[in-house]
Amino acid sequence: MADAIPSSESNRTEEFDQELGKQMGRDAQRLVDGELSEAEFYEKYHDAVVEEFGADDRPVSPGDGEV
Repeated sequence: MADAIPSSESNRTEEFDQELGKQMGRDAQRLVDGELSEAEFYEKYHDAVVEEFGADDRPVSPGDGEV
């Protein structure tokens, strides 16, 4: 029986920076709680997202809102 998920996909999470994901998750909660603006979140993680994924296609633009 063939695997339901191709082997190239099975270790996909190991390819990404898990610490970056944890940090973004904590700050996403701060954003929801009103402790951080979308613009602050965007600026804080823009460079890391570009480095990790090659692009930052998130809908918030730098400079939107208060920083």
